[in-house]
Amino acid sequence: MSLDGISGTSDLQAATLDTPQTPTADQVREQEIRTTLTNNPPALEALDGLVGDDNYAQLDEAQKLQALEAFAATPNAATAAHQRGQAAVALNPGTDSSLLAPDAGMLTIGGQTYAIEHGQLLDAQGQPAGTIGNDGSFQLTGQEAQSVYDDINARVQLREQVGNETVDLLSLHPADPNGRLDNANLNPQIVERAEAVLGQARREGLDMRVVSDFRSVEEQDRLYAQGRTTPGEIVTNARGGSSWHNYGLAVDIAFNDVRGQPAWPEDGNWTRYGEIAVDQGLEWGGNWQRFPDRPHIEFHPGFGAGEARNLLNTYREGGLDAVWQRMGIGQ
Repeated sequence: MSLDGISGTSDLQAATLDTPQTPTADQVREQEIRTTLTNNPPALEALDGLVGDDNYAQLDEAQKLQALEAFAATPNAATAAHQRGQAAVALNPGTDSSLLAPDAGMLTIGGQTYAIEHGQLLDAQGQPAGTIGNDGSFQLTGQEAQSVYDDINARVQLREQVGNETVDLLSLHPADPNGRLDNANLNPQIVERAEAVLGQARREGLDMRVVSDFRSVEEQDRLYAQGRTTPGEIVTNARGGSSWHNYGLAVDIAFNDVRGQPAWPEDGNWTRYGEIAVDQGLEWGGNWQRFPDRPHIEFHPGFGAGEARNLLNTYREGGLDAVWQRMGIGQ
């Protein structure tokens, strides 16, 4: 009897251990975020830092979901730090968490540059000019709150003291310093989508910039000749009229290096950039089988990637407006 009782208890415990546990809502949401960010390793590392935090672990399900939603909106190391600070404050309301604001860094926006010192924005004379948080929100004295992510040309560096070292949580350079997206020869719809791509990339900590926009048919022919009939390396496989750049419907985006100069790193998060572009209804050159072009994005609703040449006569007869009208994306 006693042995049967022990055996029955053991069987029940074993069955309990073997029964899959239903994931909580926050666990489900965490996995969804991980799936979205599969091709952004730094963002995943930031997420690991958030969910592995002791204070985060003590939050209830609703609080964890709130933290995860904030991270999903702006998935980078600065946001993760801010949410860890929020968790500490939620558990101990009197806590003065340093993770809520950057220890150091800088912000350049609207033509003005501010130094950051423990969440304070200091002007060129070192005088307090506002505040800034690791969530990217900032408020200049006498003005409404803003976000560093709302201006793709803001230069922002959020730094945090970790032990004896100060590390960058976020470092973004201007995404269109040369005003390429202001080119009147670009269709407004590709501009709107490119700005959205850059905005999302910046939220994910990807420091990117526009490096090419509209090209005339003649310029395209000169580029095509390079490495073939003129000196230099081959840089394009499209003749004049065969590239969507020639119709103001393509731009090229690269990364910024640590100095804010264009860079095309082999180990850059190109795949995640491509996913963001596709989500905006754009075609990404990195998906091309024959001649992949990772910086390139283009917009041509109703036309295949290789059909640009079919619009050359329309362009010669009526210019860009005629092309855009034919495609149903005229102004």
